[in-house]
Amino acid sequence: MTERTLKKLLNVSKGIIPPDTVIKNANVINVFTNTIDEDVVIAIKDGWIVFISDKNNWFCGEPKIIDAKGLFLCPGFIDAHTHIDSMYPFYEFVPYAIKGGTTTVITECAMIANASGFRGIENFIKSTKGYPLRCYFVAPPLTPPLPEMEESVGITMDEFKKLLKRKDFLGIGEAYWKSVVDGDERVLEQAACAISLNKALDGHSSGAKGQRLNEYLVTGITSCHESVNVNEAIEKIKNGVYVMIREGWVRRELKELSRLADTDVDKRRLILVSDVFDAVMLCEEGYMDAVVKKAIEYGFSFFDAIKMATINPADYHRLRFLGAIAPLRYADIIFLKDIKDLSIEKIMVNGEIVYEENKFLKTLKPYNYPEALKHTIKIGNYKPEDFLIKAEKGEHRIRVIEISTQTITKEVTANLVSKNGFLEKDLESDIIPVAVINKTKPYQFGKGFIKGTGIKNGAIATTIIWDTCNILVIGSNEKDMAIAVQTLKRVQGGCVIVSNGKVIYEFPMPVFGTIPLNSIEEVRDKTLEFSTKLKIIGSNFERPFLTIQTIPFTGLPFLRITDKGIVDIKNKKLVSIFL
Repeated sequence: MTERTLKKLLNVSKGIIPPDTVIKNANVINVFTNTIDEDVVIAIKDGWIVFISDKNNWFCGEPKIIDAKGLFLCPGFIDAHTHIDSMYPFYEFVPYAIKGGTTTVITECAMIANASGFRGIENFIKSTKGYPLRCYFVAPPLTPPLPEMEESVGITMDEFKKLLKRKDFLGIGEAYWKSVVDGDERVLEQAACAISLNKALDGHSSGAKGQRLNEYLVTGITSCHESVNVNEAIEKIKNGVYVMIREGWVRRELKELSRLADTDVDKRRLILVSDVFDAVMLCEEGYMDAVVKKAIEYGFSFFDAIKMATINPADYHRLRFLGAIAPLRYADIIFLKDIKDLSIEKIMVNGEIVYEENKFLKTLKPYNYPEALKHTIKIGNYKPEDFLIKAEKGEHRIRVIEISTQTITKEVTANLVSKNGFLEKDLESDIIPVAVINKTKPYQFGKGFIKGTGIKNGAIATTIIWDTCNILVIGSNEKDMAIAVQTLKRVQGGCVIVSNGKVIYEFPMPVFGTIPLNSIEEVRDKTLEFSTKLKIIGSNFERPFLTIQTIPFTGLPFLRITDKGIVDIKNKKLVSIFL
């Protein structure tokens, strides 16, 4: 903000110079008074709301007039916590976000930090500029989560601090509570930096309560999106933490947490977030408009639901120019036909109508990613024998990773026989080989066995894994595993499924190894096809795309596999496959 800008806006307000646009006959949803202000006139200059009045002819000149008679004007929705650093390009995401009433997003960038480091983040930031959707960021704190037990490209502490000091970085992304309370020095140094800069510290306190939650919060945590019931949410609110209510692709907790509507908690501490919508949801459900509708359907008052996606996230993230229709706020406005079903007539961003009559009005130029960032997988030429595990002749008791829920694994044991110097898989017991390969090292990888995939005749390989974005490969036979890995190397990331020696599914994501160069519709179709093709090789996961991604994730319990081997998450140590 400059003195020159303020002077110009003041002169518009005084009627000395004309506004660019005037909206007449508007019914404004006022998030400060919980009222609908009728027959309002709004003046806009250079993307700023300058004046709101009940008088029609106070302005000078001949500005563009928008007649909003019969319409209800709502501040643009804000998604205060999402992950759009993988799965689709930002420029493809923009029209769908806008169509869903969302004019601002705050995104994590841990996937890109792990996949391509500081240079990757810099290019991701650039890829969001110049489009009619405001994008802010939070700095990734754990790249990777457990550096002694896994490796990724990651960023240094100096690079982290450089990001955090940027104006478009609003705080620190989610730091897993176990790492924080166990005294990970990286996180404590990062937290101290954020506090000194008066920036937010987004939390990830899944399962933490009582003393453990208090230990976590004393490190400066300001919000959490992991509450799964009312008691968890109230405990956090009692301690001054903003509760982000998640309703998106990973989990849907809005219905359960809507019971907060009948409590006396300060609703200003509640924020609606997506935690990411995948391409299928964006095409079929909408975006934050769908989340706000559900909040009302589940029992929140109209004004509380609107505020949970506008002024509440704006206040939390100190975005003083967003979240309301008021003087010196950005002119990001949703024009609603009806406040009962939140049906959208048009959308304004920065004072310009960008969506009207079910059409996105702007032509967007795709961002041109550097070639080097489309070639980040530098592995060796893997052969079937690379996935075998040596063992002396006889029967061996081993650790096995078992898939317990959609995102949780556990340790079980099994007796496997050694044949020709290598452990044999047990297809009848659903115990098959699994490996994680470091994407930037020729031959750094961890091997083990996994139970619960259902895979009988093929293999799956992917770089879309939380959080390292290395390569996960699982298969019923080593030949198909090698083909899947080599195909993934050729397409430079994404997902590959192989059956009986043939590639039956290929979804390239060459940008950082996490982002495809496809339209949202194409990503939707490939996402749905993934589930179908995975069934061909025998797997029948309820949510295959989510479960596959989280198998190597060291931020959740209990037994995981990384590029360095098998990890006991509870005790934070690498363990042998042999017992």
